[in-house]
Amino acid sequence: MKTHVLVLILIGLFFNSCNKKSLPPKDEEPEPVFYFKCDVAGFPVDIEAGVNAYYMKSSYYKDSNDVYVFKGELKQKSCSDNCGFGLTVMFNDYKTSANGAMNIDSTLMFTTYQYNDASLEPIYYIGNFVPRQSTTSPTYNWLFSDGGTWNSANCSKTFKSNKTYSASLSVSSPTFNNITHTNVYRIGNPVQTNVNAYRVNPFNVFSYKFSTTNITGVAPFSYSWDFGDGYNSSESSPTHEYLVADFYTVKLTVIDANNDTCESYYKLPAFNSGVSDPNFNAYFTPVLNPKALCTVNILVNDPKGNVYTLGQVNQSKNSHFEIVSVEDFQATDIDQPFKKVKIKFNCTVYNGANSLEIKNGEAVIAIAYKN
Repeated sequence: MKTHVLVLILIGLFFNSCNKKSLPPKDEEPEPVFYFKCDVAGFPVDIEAGVNAYYMKSSYYKDSNDVYVFKGELKQKSCSDNCGFGLTVMFNDYKTSANGAMNIDSTLMFTTYQYNDASLEPIYYIGNFVPRQSTTSPTYNWLFSDGGTWNSANCSKTFKSNKTYSASLSVSSPTFNNITHTNVYRIGNPVQTNVNAYRVNPFNVFSYKFSTTNITGVAPFSYSWDFGDGYNSSESSPTHEYLVADFYTVKLTVIDANNDTCESYYKLPAFNSGVSDPNFNAYFTPVLNPKALCTVNILVNDPKGNVYTLGQVNQSKNSHFEIVSVEDFQATDIDQPFKKVKIKFNCTVYNGANSLEIKNGEAVIAIAYKN
C-alpha cells in the first residue's frame, strides 16, 4: 500500500514539473501621453513630452474675424547642445463665434482637414487694367460684362472667383480714330497671360514680333497662335508678317503642364498711322479668405530655431491632415479642460526659400478649450 502511494506521489510530481506556470509579464513601457513622430527630409524625429525638456502647451484665442483658434505646442523649455524639432498645430473653429460661443466638438471631428495655405478659395479677386495707349490726350472708356464702367486710364475693380468676364476698352484722341478691343478672363484660372506685339520694320512691311508677359501656371507651356489672317504658330515668341493692311484679332492659347488653358486676345491695327492702340494688360490679385474656417495650420521649428510654416503655397497631392481620435483629458496640475487629439499628416513647411518635407507625421497633442 505504501508503495502504491509513493508511486502516485512521484507521478504527480512529474506531471507538475512538466506543467510549469509562466512567469508574470514584465511591465511594458507606457506609451507617452503627448508625442510627435515623423520623417523630416530623411531624418527621423521622435519627441515626447517629459523627455529632453519637452513639454506640452495649449491655448486658444479669438482672432480679429471672431474666429476661435485652438493651438497645441510640443516644444522644449530650454536646450543647449541637444536641441530638437518642435511642433505647433493650430485649428480654426468651424464657424465664427456668437456671443463668445466655442465649438470645440464640431471643430475636432474624425475627418481630413484642409490646410490653411494657398489652396484656399479666395473670397474674390481684384483686377487691375492698364492701357498701352501713349498718345496725347487720349480718352478711355471701359465696359465689363457685369455692367461695370470706367472712364479713366487705369481701371481697378473686383471679380468673383470661377466666373468668366469680358473687358472692353475704347480709346480715342484728337489725332487718332476710336477703336475698341475686348478680352476675356476666367477669374481664378491658374493660367493667365498678356500678349505684347511691336512692329519689327515700320517702313516697308507690316511685320510684328509677338510675346507674352506675366504668364502664370506650371511650366512648361505650350503655345498656339492664330494671327487672324489664316496663319498660325506654335512658337513662344513668333514673328509674323501681314500682307494686307487691316484690323486683325490675334488669339493666343496657352496650356500649362497641368493642362490648364488660357486664351488671350490682341487687337492689331496693321496700319502706318491714323488709329489708336486699344490693347491693355490685366493683372488679377486674389483676396484671401480672412476667416479660413475649419482649417489647420502647422508650424515646425528646426534645431537651429528657424520656424517653418505652411505659407501661401499650394501643398502637393500627397499632403493630408487627419484627426484619428479625440478624448477628454484633464491635467492634474491645472483647472483647465483639454482634448487629447491624435493626428496623422504629411505636408511641406516653408521658411522663406527653404522648405522641410514632413512625411508619416503622427502626433498626440493637447487642445485647450472652455466649457
